[in-house]
Formats: sequence, structure tokens, C-alpha cells
Amino acid sequence: RVFRKLPSRYRGAMADEPPSRLDRLWELRKTRTATTLLKFTSIFGGLFLVLAGIIGLTGIFQGQIVYFVGSLYAIIFGCTVLIVEVRDKVPMVSAAYQQIDVYLKFMTLQRGKGLYYLGVGLLVLYIGPDGTSSWGLNNVAALLLAIIGVSHTFKLIKESDPVLGPGNDVPLAPGADFSSTRSDWGNMVAAANKPR
Repeated sequence: RVFRKLPSRYRGAMADEPPSRLDRLWELRKTRTATTLLKFTSIFGGLFLVLAGIIGLTGIFQGQIVYFVGSLYAIIFGCTVLIVEVRDKVPMVSAAYQQIDVYLKFMTLQRGKGLYYLGVGLLVLYIGPDGTSSWGLNNVAALLLAIIGVSHTFKLIKESDPVLGPGNDVPLAPGADFSSTRSDWGNMVAAANKPR
């Protein structure tokens, strides 16, 4: 009787009932369709942010310097979103993704991407077209990116775990040699302790 009051996901192997609708919905978040939808909305959000940034550049003609700078940010951040989402599909993008993989490693994980998208969305969201609280196209694109960021951060749709990407095959720094059993530091310590 105690087990019947618990949700089915907590009952374990003792549950004779079929999974509830919530359990089935929760399992749908791992399907290929759901991950494709998340990828598509992320790419769309990045494209929309770039497009809104390009259109927002016209704010310079109305003397809206802050919105112009915010539009530049939107273009740069939108391109970063596109690079992270497209990854290794295009050779030129793959080269840029390698740099992100090395220097912004958190963006290769789903929660890291989500927090970045959420942060960028909130940053650009609060840059109004005329320095007030009115909305422009950048703000709409930023709101969309922030919503996508929430879905990544809280893993509402679960992406597959990252595999070895382009950044993991970066060659070693020149002069790095791991073929010997003793490190350079070990060789220096041994040389310094050697009796004379």
C-alpha cells in the first residue's frame, strides 16, 4: 500500500502499473526527435540573434550608440552560438570550434552552453533601442536565446554526452615529449641533487 502512493519512478521493480504520462513525457526528452528539435531551435536562435544584430546596427543612424554596441554584441554572441551548435559540419566552423573547445571548454557541455545562452540572452535583453525600456528586434532574439538557454541548463531535453570533438586532437605544444618515464622536472631535480 505504501508503494502505491509514491510516483511510479520511485517504486522500482515492484511497480506492476504501466508508467505514468509524466514518466513517458520525461523519457521523450532523450529521443532523437527531441534532441533534433533542441539543436534546430538553438541554431535558429543563433541565426535570429545575428540577423537582429545586423538590423540593429542601423541604430547608429538614429544616434542610438548603446543599441549599436548591443547589436555588435548580438552578432558576436550569435556567431558563437552558431559555431557551438554546428561544430564539425563545416571545415571553417570546425577550426573556430577548436578554439572554443580549447579556451571556452564549458561551452562543449550542455549545461555550460545553457548558462552561456541564458547569460547572453539576459545581457542583450536589457539593451533597449533608445536607451529606455522599449523593445527592439535584438531584445526579442535575446529572449528566445534565454529560453533556449533555460532548456539547455536544466536539461529539459537531454543531449547526448559529448564525444571526442575537434579540439581533442589538438597537437601537443612544440617540444613536449612524453616518451621518457622521467619528466623534465624530474631530470632537473636529479641533476641538482647529483653529488659533485
